[in-house]
Amino acid sequence: MLNVLSAVFGPHRAVTIYAFLKTWGLGLAGGVVMIAIVTTLFLLGDEGEHEHEAFLIVPVLSATPVNGDLKNGVVASVRLPDGSATSITSTDAQISQTVGTTACIEKRVYVESGEARYRFKLPRLCDGS
Repeated sequence: MLNVLSAVFGPHRAVTIYAFLKTWGLGLAGGVVMIAIVTTLFLLGDEGEHEHEAFLIVPVLSATPVNGDLKNGVVASVRLPDGSATSITSTDAQISQTVGTTACIEKRVYVESGEARYRFKLPRLCDGS
């Protein structure tokens, strides 16, 4: 590598560049790769616009506290109005502590794909609908 750098930059600059690459090259290369990955995820990871469809009260099939404490969140299986079941996770302590035999969820639908997504909400939002 030193021979290639010497042919391109000259012998004195080649040694300086070589020493810099040996000490900082791997870190810089890692940083550039991380920036490229984050940029790619940011540009290509957009799931599109979604619209709120409804707040629903659904029965809870099972609920498991995250790390054994509801303050850390909850992972729950719920029965949707169409009869299917899905698993929803919440890490918000205030919302997690409201999940019992029933739960309030928000149904969101993505505009382009029509795919529905669900997330837990506070029960007061379901009372008003």
